[in-house]
Amino acid sequence: MPTRVLVTGAASGIGRSTALRLAADGAAVACLDIDADGLTATVDAIGRGGFGVAADITDADAVEGALTAAATQLGGLDAVANVAGVGDFSGDITETPPAEWGRVLAVNLTGTYLVSRAAIRHLRAAGGGAVVNVSSQYGLAGCLASPAYCASKAGVVGLTKAMALDHAGEGIRVNCVCPGPVDTPMLWAGEGHPDAAARESARTAGRNLAGRSGRPDEIAATIAFLLSGQVGFMTGSIVTVDGGWTAG
Repeated sequence: MPTRVLVTGAASGIGRSTALRLAADGAAVACLDIDADGLTATVDAIGRGGFGVAADITDADAVEGALTAAATQLGGLDAVANVAGVGDFSGDITETPPAEWGRVLAVNLTGTYLVSRAAIRHLRAAGGGAVVNVSSQYGLAGCLASPAYCASKAGVVGLTKAMALDHAGEGIRVNCVCPGPVDTPMLWAGEGHPDAAARESARTAGRNLAGRSGRPDEIAATIAFLLSGQVGFMTGSIVTVDGGWTAG
């Protein structure tokens, strides 16, 4: 298990569960999020070994500063979990405003790029490490009324593979987790668009073989596993944790 880890999106949902899981496994965890109040709650829950830094992952300068602060506080970085993301129904491509397209791509894809870009030098200084990027089942399959979300999450899959190729020689492994429906605030956000959510639920009825939503701790356990030395032979892998959603 890496001893010094950065987790983005740590104020809630999968990010918070990942930070708590890694801390429980003995890692010192730097938690990054734009939500300062949620971030404080996560760091308080971790207790000793937790460190919070509030930053907007779409701001390159803020990301550079946050990564420097995290590495300084922890004495370096061994691993990064890029969990931060946003999701919503925006309508079809003609109904999705350019501003909304830009917002979703900025957080989900560019934010992952910016954090990874800033983190690589710290992983190099540590002699190697691991990165896990969080995509979605909708990075592998389409979703009604969500072109920006699907494009951004498919981009994370491609980014993961490119990073794995570029950094394997430096001892840096890069893998991707694609969660299915998980009981988090992002899933609840779909309630703000009941018509689109109902149409997508009807279209995908029966695809979730587990018959329930996932739990954040189940995704966190997968991220922790991929960051660990137990899977040193895995890089460039795309791991679905979706209750069988993409199996058929």
